[in-house]
Amino acid sequence: MQIEASGKSVEIAIQNGLLECGKKREEVEVKVLDQGGLFKKARVELSWKEPGDVDTIDETKIENVTINESENEKASEQIDVSENVEKEETHEEKPKRVVDTSRLVERGKEFLLGLARIVDENANVQAETKENEISFSITGENLGKLIGYHGDNIQAIQMLLSGLKLRSEWPVRMYVDIGGYKQNKDQAVIDLAIKTADQAVKIERNIHLDPMNAYTRRIVHTTLQSRDDVTTESTGEGEKRHVVIKPIFKK
Repeated sequence: MQIEASGKSVEIAIQNGLLECGKKREEVEVKVLDQGGLFKKARVELSWKEPGDVDTIDETKIENVTINESENEKASEQIDVSENVEKEETHEEKPKRVVDTSRLVERGKEFLLGLARIVDENANVQAETKENEISFSITGENLGKLIGYHGDNIQAIQMLLSGLKLRSEWPVRMYVDIGGYKQNKDQAVIDLAIKTADQAVKIERNIHLDPMNAYTRRIVHTTLQSRDDVTTESTGEGEKRHVVIKPIFKK
């Protein structure tokens, strides 16, 4: 498995990639594709093996082997479990190991509150837990510096949050919203998913959305999973991975 990620520096690009695929640094191999510069972002490729993957085979030792490309593509989709968050990749999940998140909530709130009060001494942090997931929300005034350009700082803060987890707490996912920025972005994705699904049904054709990260793709899948007139799947690799919304033709 592999993905591509970008960031203002190589290290930030690596951390963004780790955040997207849900892996730890020691679990992946990193290949620097572009060191970046003053006017462009650094790009890296993260690769790792999942259960069921096989080692590369020396092609010179293979004779009379025919590969069915369509079956190969289906197999790739089945073992693509980046972040384990997308609809088609979670319908047969193994039982989750539930973790006591109370101490992690305390550490997260303490860290975020210290960070937030650098820009607003009256800032506040709230946390909401659901199974192995914690959502933190920072409220206050003049939080733009914490949000960053197009939410870049939110991603960096989320990466730092992951650093607070102990090994036994890695099944827990943590998300942070600042001043409602992420909530508004999520709602925009929900609205887009519904509008595009309606359009796909109307014109009776598949519609490909723009490339999205795993978290955003999950929103699309979750939003449309209860509908009986469309289905969704992810396709593409790395930064080109995106959601396809397909109308269901009833007999």
